[in-house]
Amino acid sequence: MKKNNKIFHSLTISAELFKNTSILISGTVLAQLIPILLQPLLRRYYTPETFGAYTVYLSIIGILIVVTSLKYELAIILPKKEKEAANVFFLALILNFLFNILITILILLFKKDIASFLNFSEEFIYYLYFVPLGTFLFNFYQSINYWLIRKKKFFALSQNKFIRRGVEGSVQVGFKYVQVLQGLIIGDILGHAANISSGIYQSIKNGLKLEYFSLVKIRYILTKYIEYPKFNVIPSFLSACSYLLPAIFINKFYTSEYTGYFDLSKLVLSIPLALVAASISNVLLERISVKFRNNKSFIKDIFPIAILILFIALVEIFVVRIYGKEIFKWVFGVNWEFSGEISRILVWSYAFNFLVASFSSLFISMKKIKVLSMWQLLYFLSIISLILFKNYPFIDFIKIYVIIEVACYTLILALMIFIILKYESNLFGRIDE
Repeated sequence: MKKNNKIFHSLTISAELFKNTSILISGTVLAQLIPILLQPLLRRYYTPETFGAYTVYLSIIGILIVVTSLKYELAIILPKKEKEAANVFFLALILNFLFNILITILILLFKKDIASFLNFSEEFIYYLYFVPLGTFLFNFYQSINYWLIRKKKFFALSQNKFIRRGVEGSVQVGFKYVQVLQGLIIGDILGHAANISSGIYQSIKNGLKLEYFSLVKIRYILTKYIEYPKFNVIPSFLSACSYLLPAIFINKFYTSEYTGYFDLSKLVLSIPLALVAASISNVLLERISVKFRNNKSFIKDIFPIAILILFIALVEIFVVRIYGKEIFKWVFGVNWEFSGEISRILVWSYAFNFLVASFSSLFISMKKIKVLSMWQLLYFLSIISLILFKNYPFIDFIKIYVIIEVACYTLILALMIFIILKYESNLFGRIDE
């Protein structure tokens, strides 16, 4: 009877995990389909140069958001008491605000130097003014995101993603029809604003209260969760740089046009990342954290998901390698055929990235931040080495980039498997005793 109860309990947990995953994935799919379906229309209006500059803007934000809250938002899911978790949320928000005030001052003082370094033309220098606002809004929602994960409100997370993408896409298309080139960046800002408005409502509805705010508690939290800024900020910053610097390098070493081609390839090849990986990672973060704290096995939970992820990656490689060039030409127009050509090379990198990103939260859940940090440093140094190849032809530069990416992702996958197997082995060893 006890054995049957354990089996039933295990099946129930697996069913809950798949339910949460399916909710997030379905909501994320619907949300991400909006910008994806709009791309053929937008790409026929906004030039590769415009998209290239927009990509650099998003890359800068992607790098800055790692340090704005010193990664304290990751700790929102950890406290047992609601008040403590709420104050972790408020601490992350305060740090985010102060950091972006500093960024605003620096941009106002050095905008010409920054634009020159990034190889930004006068036509796109105004993008820099939106960086602090975009960074603040994005990181604000990250804190909301972790609060809703803590409360297991996965449907709310999906709903918020849909609202963001809906507003963003509507504005970008609307500005296309009124012939305003700033539509891409304005759509991004308004999409984030709508996302936050919905997220705040959902968070308050699910237990986040302003009355929980306490300066005494915040000072206590700064010390209690110091391991997040201490061990995670710099490595995470380096990791973000590793993922986003290639676009900045291309803009600086080549042209905004090449950056635009690279951006479209990145967008299309990242579809599995956007639709599946982030959702699975969020669900696993909550599930594995609970099981790890209670010394329970979780390998049966992640094995079927791993099979699904591998299957998706293999399908992506096959389709892009065989039909990539024709797909880009047909869907986005002849001006973007070159994106299809480089996608046939880049697909290996993004397939491996997809595998890693889906399970990256395991390092956080299992408190293996130091291991992840060491790998992130190695990854960063490998990407920085691309500077040595800045005088190579563009296609050769892309090939070298892919070789570096695949090597680094293979290493982290091996580390991940080793850590999981070691944990499971030690766990069953204690059970046998």
